[in-house]
Amino acid sequence: MANVRVAVRVRPLSKREVKEGGRIIVEIDGKVAKIRNLKVDSRSDGFGDSREKVVAFGFDYCYWSVNPEDPHYASQDVVFQDLGTEVLNGAAKGYNICLFAYGQTGSGKTYTMLGTPASVGLTPRICEGLFVREEECASPPSSCRIKVSFLEIYNERVRDLLKPPDKKKSYTLRVREHPEMGPYVQGLSQHVVTNYKQVIQLLEEGIANR
Repeated sequence: MANVRVAVRVRPLSKREVKEGGRIIVEIDGKVAKIRNLKVDSRSDGFGDSREKVVAFGFDYCYWSVNPEDPHYASQDVVFQDLGTEVLNGAAKGYNICLFAYGQTGSGKTYTMLGTPASVGLTPRICEGLFVREEECASPPSSCRIKVSFLEIYNERVRDLLKPPDKKKSYTLRVREHPEMGPYVQGLSQHVVTNYKQVIQLLEEGIANR
């Protein structure tokens, strides 16, 4: 079993994209995402053009989140059941787990990771799940302590979003590597939390400081 999982999620067109006549050129077929080359389709004939009309890419997970009325629509809960539960299971076994969203501005990263009050994303759901797991391992000899850190990497600068920057000093933190624990951010604050509400408060504080 691979240590890395890759998922792709297709979002609906934005209002601006609809206004500009945008089209969805991605199709989902199981674990395969197919992208149609409209430049080839627009030619009267394909003679002399070696480019393929459809290019397919395989992923561990593919989510079609365009139309909620579609029977294949992937909701926030569907995404969590696949990705979020894997994170929780790995963390419960003592592994270092990383989940991140990658994509251009406006591609839907924030919605998938944080969501909205009416459609909660991965991060709050995973945090809530941590406390469920904590209750399961609360009896001796097991113990569990949950700590939260929130950082931002922007223009190659690392900033602690849960620690107000000192205007007189540089707020850039340094990434170090521990011989046993691996990479870490020197000076990054850690906040012990005892319930889900405290996590949400820290998330909101960090988001406001972005």
